[in-house]
Order: sequence, then structure tokens, then C-alpha cells
Amino acid sequence: MKAWIKIAVAISLFILLAALPLLSACGGDKDDGAIEDDNGIVVDDEEEEVEEEEEEEVDEFDVVKDAVDEYLSDIASNLKADDLYMMIVEDNAPYIVSLRSAEDYAKGHIPGANNITFGQLTTLPEDEEILVYCYTGQSASMAAALLGVLDYDVQNLLHGMSSWSTDPAVYVSRFDPASHQGDYSVETTANTITDTFDFPELENTASSDADDIVEAAVKTVTTKYITAADLQIKIAEDEDMTIISVRSADDYAAGHIPGAINFGLSSLADNLGKINPDAPVYVYCYTGHSAAQAVALLNMLGYDAYSLKFGMCSWSSDAAVNMGKCFDATTVQGYDVET
Repeated sequence: MKAWIKIAVAISLFILLAALPLLSACGGDKDDGAIEDDNGIVVDDEEEEVEEEEEEEVDEFDVVKDAVDEYLSDIASNLKADDLYMMIVEDNAPYIVSLRSAEDYAKGHIPGANNITFGQLTTLPEDEEILVYCYTGQSASMAAALLGVLDYDVQNLLHGMSSWSTDPAVYVSRFDPASHQGDYSVETTANTITDTFDFPELENTASSDADDIVEAAVKTVTTKYITAADLQIKIAEDEDMTIISVRSADDYAAGHIPGAINFGLSSLADNLGKINPDAPVYVYCYTGHSAAQAVALLNMLGYDAYSLKFGMCSWSSDAAVNMGKCFDATTVQGYDVET
């Protein structure tokens, strides 16, 4: 009888041990580290972390600002017409891009130049050195900044087609002191902004990929200018705006547009908090090239920014103020063009 009891107990224990894994699988207490979803179903820790990463929102402004900041550490430079001519002669020319109209391109363009519109910048070959030019250098400066943010190796032709040709039928438009230069008042007292403004919000794409976000921001930019005469009217009417001089501190102190604040192009990203995103922004430099770059970058970041046409050279004829850096037509060599 005792032997049968021992056998029965042994069988019962065997059955119980065999059933334990099944009982654990069908229910029982959850692991201390187990995570439930919204329906109370236990999910894997790693699966939950992946879902949280997918749901994390990307701030487009931060992505674009980082790209702008990186570009400002290596800003696109201006190439002189004489240097480009030598590169062409030596068969060492970059990929040349004309941003002028198709009609003006047909009248005459730099040998080897390809004609595109401003909106086609993202279609350029990525493995080429790029040289962009326009009429006076300002629109191409905007393009150079955008291409630089997209990580192109790019330069701008200083003063554009007006530095290449002496034929008015070819260069079409250039800085002329008689018609483009004013004598508006300047001030020497520095202006400071004590308020700190929030940054704009960007919603250009549904993608969370950084490259897609930057490219979408680039595609929002168009060329935007203001003349000295129009800016003078806005100042007289006390319009709510931000005027920025990106000239040197010494030249700013020598004379600047009334109300203008001052910081260099390379420190643009560090000074965004000084700019009201709900009011227009007017930027100027010496001839318009650096200001045009700043304007392109600001518009990428969601500001309503405009470049002063021909820069300080359009505001003042005083060489002590414009620093004698204005375009001089007498220095143009006059190189050949092709049609």
C-alpha cells in the first residue's frame, strides 16, 4: 500500500512539473519590467522604444538652423571675372550656371554656361564645382548660399554679368551711380535690441528626414529686394521692421542706415533671437552680395527678409560711408560671350 502511494505521489509531481510551463504561458503574474499598450496587452520593451522613436516629432526649424549654422562656418566666396576667364582659358572651369532669363542668356552668356531658373537649383550635379552668376551678383549670391547649405561646392561671380561684358545689350543691368545711388541720412550711434524673440515655426514637409527638411526649406526661397528709396520711406513712416547691417563693426560705426543693428554674416545664426519673425527684415552690406546670402538663409528659416539693392552703395555716395567698394564699370575688361 505504501509503495502504491509513493508511485501516485511521484506521478502527480511529474504531471505538475510538466504543466508549469503551460500555466506560465497561459497567464500568471507579468514580469516587473513588462509594458502594456493602450489596450492592456503586454508588449516587448524594445518594440515599445521603437514606437516611441517613430512618434517623436522633428522640429523643422532646428534642423534648418543647424544646416545654416554649418554653412556659415564655410561661406561661399565671390570669384572675380578675371579669375574665371583664366580658368576657362586653362580648361579648368567649374560648372557654370547662368540664372539670368532665357532671353538674356540667348543675347550672350559666359562660354560653357548652363541656363536655369532660380527654382531649379536643386537639379544641379552634386559632384561638380559650381559657379553661379546673374546680372549684378546679388541673385546669384542668394543661390550660392542655398547651394552651400545643400553641401554644394559653390562660388558666386562678383558683380555678375556686369563684370564680364562691356556691351549693354549683353550685361543688360548693372549698378549705375547716376540712377542707383542716393544720399540718404546715416547715423553713427549704435543700435541694440534688448528684446528676445521666438523663432518662426516651419511646416514645409511631412518628412522627418533632415535632408528632406533642408531641401524643402530651400525650395521656399525666392529673390526678394528693396530699393534705397523704398526703405527710406519705410523708415520715415516708422514701420515695424528690423534693419540689419552685415558690414564690419568699424564701417558700421562710420555711418549706418538709421535704426540698423550690426552683426557679421558668419554670426547670423547666433543673432536670430534679435529678429522679430512677425515683421519684415531688411539686410544690407556694401554692394549687396553678403546681404543677399543672409536674406536667402533668413527666408529659409521662415523670416520675411529682403536685400537692399546694391547695398550701402545705393544709400550713400560718400566714400567714407560706402567705403569706396561700389561697382566701377571702368574696371571691366570685356570678355567674349557665346550665344
